[in-house]
Amino acid sequence: MRPFLVFLLVLSLAAPAGADEVLDVEDVTSLTDLTAEAEVEIAFFRSVVETAFGQLPLPEDDFAGRTETRVLRADAFIGLLLSRAHETLYATLPDEAVHAVLELGGSVDEPDVLAVIDEAGPASVWAAEGIATDWVEFQTAVNRLRRVAEPGSPERACPVDGVADFRNEWEFPRPWGRIHKGVDMLAEAGTHLVAVEDGVVIQADWHYLGGRQIYFKADATGDIFYYAHLETWPEWLWTGTRLEAGDYLGKVGSSGNAATPHLHLGWMPGSEAVDLATMENAYYLMFELCR
Repeated sequence: MRPFLVFLLVLSLAAPAGADEVLDVEDVTSLTDLTAEAEVEIAFFRSVVETAFGQLPLPEDDFAGRTETRVLRADAFIGLLLSRAHETLYATLPDEAVHAVLELGGSVDEPDVLAVIDEAGPASVWAAEGIATDWVEFQTAVNRLRRVAEPGSPERACPVDGVADFRNEWEFPRPWGRIHKGVDMLAEAGTHLVAVEDGVVIQADWHYLGGRQIYFKADATGDIFYYAHLETWPEWLWTGTRLEAGDYLGKVGSSGNAATPHLHLGWMPGSEAVDLATMENAYYLMFELCR
């Protein structure tokens, strides 16, 4: 029994700002607060998941459902934290410094962060020490959260097996009164697409808007992933084809109503079947899986 409520994804946050977008420091969450949120989730996994999931049956159905939902959505929660942290960096430091810090990845030391911030120019020196300390503490907490959540989380892969650029455009307006219900992941035509989780193809067909499209159901979560605008998919793929996370299922294209090659990814968490009313924002899940 899995209600699969996406309890932390109802926040409509913008994508991290860049050179063409300015965020005020007051509009973002401090790295210290984000670290505290990660620590709360770490405590949850240690005190509840590590004990409760070792016992069968779990105490009660409602508890089991809520707990399992939280475990299976750990990747999306981490992506949410990372997205907000990137916003904070862009609101605090020059873009050059942010890019340099992000290139260091998740395993960094404070001197490394200080060095790349200072190299970006004197405009960032005023915030260098505090940001370096807070960023390292945040990344350390996120890495710990990944480790404690891993045993209960299904294996997942970024659906685009290559470089992809995407922003948070959930419910942005579209022509003819439509709103955007997905994540557009821009990539070169022909870039391979893969299964996000272990699961089965439940539909592969053509639609005048989605073009060549695939609906894929994940085994562990019951999530439905919608892949649209494909250039092609392999001849052996049809309804009922089973795939493991990372298995090839098609190529990026611009079929249907698409001006440029990209994957339009839709996400129906826990729906078990195609139900457009259950669509949720996959941006934060992709932020963790693909960046």
